[in-house]
Amino acid sequence: MELRSLGARGPQISALSLGSTKFGRREGVKYPNDFTLPSDGQLSDLLALAKDNGINLVDTAPSYGTSEARIGGLIGNDDHWHIATKVGEEFVDGRSHFDFSPTAIRASVERSRQHLRRDILDIVLLHLSDDEISILEDGRAMAALMELRAQGLIGAVGASTKTVAAGLLAVAQIDPGDLVMVTLNPGDQSQLPVIDVARASDKGILIKKPLDSGHHGNIGAALGSLVLEPGVTSVVMGTINKGHLAQNCFAVQQALAAG
Repeated sequence: MELRSLGARGPQISALSLGSTKFGRREGVKYPNDFTLPSDGQLSDLLALAKDNGINLVDTAPSYGTSEARIGGLIGNDDHWHIATKVGEEFVDGRSHFDFSPTAIRASVERSRQHLRRDILDIVLLHLSDDEISILEDGRAMAALMELRAQGLIGAVGASTKTVAAGLLAVAQIDPGDLVMVTLNPGDQSQLPVIDVARASDKGILIKKPLDSGHHGNIGAALGSLVLEPGVTSVVMGTINKGHLAQNCFAVQQALAAG
C-alpha cells in the first residue's frame, strides 16, 4: 500500500485507511443494511488483514460507542498503527451530545489516551456539529487541541467538517502537517476546493464517506478515483467484513498501479 506524508511533517499514512464506526456502535447510523457488532476475534482478524495489506491508519471517535476501547485493547501497543480520534461529540442514550469547551476537550483527550492505550494520540480532530462555523470562529476548541499538542499529548490536529466554508476555515487555522477530514464521493464533489487549498498549504486531507455511507454501488471505481485525487492523503473506508476489506485493498492497489 502506498504511503503518503500527512502534510509537510508526516507521518507516513497509507492511501487507504480503516474506519471503525461499526466496531462499537449500531444505533443512529445511516448505513443501508443492519449489522451486528463483531466479536473481538473477528476484529482482530480484520485488523490483521488490514495490516497485511499495508493499511496503517484506523479512524475512530468517542461517538463510535466502544470503538476506541476495542481498538486500544487490540492494537494500542502496536507501533505499526497510527490512530486518528476526535473530540467534541459523544453518543449517549441514542443521541449525539456536543461540547467543544476547552475543559471538555481536555477530558476527552485524556479518556481517549486511556481507551486507546496511547500516551500520545497520533491525530485528534474536532468532530464538528452543524454550527461548525461558529465553533471554528470562536477559536477556543482548536486552540485547546493546539495547546495539548504543544504539551506533547497529540501529534497532529485538525477538524472533521461538513461544509466547504468550514473546511476552508479549518485549513486556514491549522499548521502544515495538520489535517482536515472532508466528505468526497462520486455523488458529492463539493469539497474539492478544500482539498486544493489544503494541498497548496502542505496540509493533509482524510476522506470520509467515500461511498456515501454505503449508498454508492461501484466500490472499486469510487475508491480508485478517490485515492488518485491530488491532495488526498488517505481515504477512510469503514468495514467489518474481511471480504469487503480485501476487495477494497485490491481496488486501491490496482488504481495506484495504473495511476
